[in-house]
Amino acid sequence: MYNLYNKIIILSLLLIITMSCQKKEIISIEKDVVDRRFVGSWELVNGNEKYTFFNNNKIEYISNNHENKVYTYEWKKEGSNYYYRLWDNELDSWSAFPIKYISTNMIKYTQVSLKNLTFNI
Repeated sequence: MYNLYNKIIILSLLLIITMSCQKKEIISIEKDVVDRRFVGSWELVNGNEKYTFFNNNKIEYISNNHENKVYTYEWKKEGSNYYYRLWDNELDSWSAFPIKYISTNMIKYTQVSLKNLTFNI
């Protein structure tokens, strides 16, 4: 009886550990808050940075300076304001994303212009 009890506890603990270690696919909880005009790839006019906006609230940022860095963010639109946070970090809070749509060929991020590399998908 005691041996069976230990086996049940050990199996239960292994099951709990296994279930808690499974990587869950991260999908944005923000639905229908993307401005679809931004979807596509945009590059700084000097070519050092590239932003790719996906239609699932995801942004991929690539810096082509001396250190090639890739960051992934979640983004959303509320009213006329845009916000972003780290994609796979539930503890990150939303920050203002100073981006402005100019035309199908140009957007502005802060005071810098980005040109469209792909047309809206």
